[in-house]
Amino acid sequence: MINIKTRNISLMLFGLVLFFSDNSKSNDFPTLARSEFVFACMSSNASNRDFMAKCSCAIDEISKRISYEEYAQAEAIARLWEGASPREEAFKSVGLSKEKMDKLFRAQAASELECF
Repeated sequence: MINIKTRNISLMLFGLVLFFSDNSKSNDFPTLARSEFVFACMSSNASNRDFMAKCSCAIDEISKRISYEEYAQAEAIARLWEGASPREEAFKSVGLSKEKMDKLFRAQAASELECF
């Protein structure tokens, strides 16, 4: 039989775990996506340890502001925005895609202010 003191300590520890584990949004980015972001960031800046830290910070800050699903959708939209075909041009005018891109741009801007 569990005594009251042991049960109270167990409940307190369980409560602390729940309290500190409420960062599921920032932890839903797969390691591969984080790595790809850091490599791309470093290749467009400097490939040194200083920029590795800055780029890692940037993806961490982005992941605090948007979910991985939103990030992946915005990245797919960004690829479509790069093209110039009539289909891609039509996609740029869709309000939903603009909203997703705006959210990504805000997250990226915040990460640059925080990390660079």
